[in-house]
Amino acid sequence: MERGRGKRASAPEKRRRTPRPPEPPIPLTALDLLAGLAPGVELHADDLPPGIDPDCELDAAQVATMTVADAGKLLRCGEATIRRLIREAVLRPVQGVDGPRVRRTDVKALQRAGVLPRSAKRPGE
Repeated sequence: MERGRGKRASAPEKRRRTPRPPEPPIPLTALDLLAGLAPGVELHADDLPPGIDPDCELDAAQVATMTVADAGKLLRCGEATIRRLIREAVLRPVQGVDGPRVRRTDVKALQRAGVLPRSAKRPGE
């Protein structure tokens, strides 16, 4: 009986995994651009009408822009999470009268993600 030859010596060598090619960029559909979900996209909207913001002069219009980073701050998530939400179609658009829209119930469910549902024992949580 030979020494030093156990099960590991006869096992095939581990193969090195080749790195996966990077994922293709997110397809830029009109809805993605409107939602600001693509990296590096800056959204420009029409100026707000005068008198909307109480801190602003009543005669001046305001510029309304939002970057993707600002949208990420609003959603409190990073780029990886935004990409996952797009791939998995968590927020599916619904065709409305005035264009594509997102259901309010889906958004509220997404906001409460990770939070246990309310119960009679703990109504405030």
